[in-house]
Amino acid sequence: MTVQVAAFRGAIGRKRSSLAAFYTRNRPAVHVAALGLVFFVVIAWQWVVVTIPAGHVGVMWYRFLGGTDTTTVYSEGSHLVFPWDHMVSYDARLQSVSRDFDVLTQDGLSMKVNVAVEFRLNENRAGLLHKNIGPNYVENLLLPTMGAEIREVVSRNSTDETYTARRSQIQDEIRRRLAEKLTLAEGATGSSATPWLFLDAVLIRSMQFPPALQASVNQKMQQYELQEEYRYRLERERLESERKEVEAQGIARFQQIVGAGISENYLKWKGIDATLALAQSANAKVIVIGAGRDGMPLILGDSSAHPQPAKAAGPKAEVPQTNFAPVPKVKASPEKTAGGLTSAPDTFSGSR
Repeated sequence: MTVQVAAFRGAIGRKRSSLAAFYTRNRPAVHVAALGLVFFVVIAWQWVVVTIPAGHVGVMWYRFLGGTDTTTVYSEGSHLVFPWDHMVSYDARLQSVSRDFDVLTQDGLSMKVNVAVEFRLNENRAGLLHKNIGPNYVENLLLPTMGAEIREVVSRNSTDETYTARRSQIQDEIRRRLAEKLTLAEGATGSSATPWLFLDAVLIRSMQFPPALQASVNQKMQQYELQEEYRYRLERERLESERKEVEAQGIARFQQIVGAGISENYLKWKGIDATLALAQSANAKVIVIGAGRDGMPLILGDSSAHPQPAKAAGPKAEVPQTNFAPVPKVKASPEKTAGGLTSAPDTFSGSR
C-alpha cells in the first residue's frame, strides 16, 4: 500500500513538472489563449445565460432541434442555453389594455367607445402562443378580436340601452364572447379546449357621441335631474303640510283642554300680576288702578322717559288792560333869534 501511494505521488509530481515545463516553454501562447477564452465568455454571456424576470415565463426555440418547444415552459431565474438557440420571455402577470373603437348602434347612431380589458397569459399555452401568434399577441390577437365582438354586441342594442340601461349586461356579453374567441381547440372534436388568455374583466370606460347629440343628451340628463328635484320638492312640501296639520291639531287640543279651566277671575288675577311686574320695571311709571271697563289696571305710559312741565294750579291770572292815547306829532313854530335863525320850542298836544 505504501509503495502504491509513493508511486501515485511520484506520478503527480512528474505531471506538475511537465505542466510547469510546458507553461515555461509556451507562456505567450497560454496567455493569449486565456485572454481569448475570457473575451469569448464575456461576449457570449448574453446568449449563453438567459434570465427570466419575476412573473414571467420562458419559451425555448432550438435552431437544430425542431424549432419551438411547445411543451416545456421555463420558470423564473437564470438558464443556460447554447448561443445558437433562443429563449423568449413572456409576461404572465395581470395586464390591462384600453382602446377606442368606432361602433354603430341598432338605431344607426355612430359613436366612439373606449373599452379596457384585463387579462393574464395562460402559462401552459405559452409555447403554442409563441409558435402561432408571437410576442405581439395583444395587437395581433386580442385587440382585433375585441373590436369585432364589441361592434357585434353594440349593433344589437339601441343608444339608450348602450348608454344607460344595459351597460353592465353589454360588458358581460362582450367578455363571454371574447373568451370564446380566444379559446384554443385541440383535436378534431375540440374536447380539450383551453384559452390563449384568461380574461378577468371587460370595462366600457367612456362613450363619445357626435357633438350635437352629446349636447342633446346632456340637456336631457339636466332636465331629468331637474324633474327629480321638483319631485323631491313636492314631497318636502307635502310633508311640511302634514307637519303643520299635526301642529294645528295639537294647538286646538291644547286650547280645548286648557280653556275649560280658565275663568274670568283667573285672567284678572294674571293681569294684576303682569301689571305688578310692569310697575316694577324702568319703563312703566303711571298706573291707574281700576280705571278700565273691566276693573283692570290702566297703564298710562312712562312719565320718566318724557317728563312734562308742571302746570300751576288755580285760576288763570288776568292781565289789566290800559288804554294809552296816541302820541301826537311834534310841530315846530318859527321864531327869530339873535342870529337871524328861527327856532321854536317843542310843543306837545294831546290828551292823556
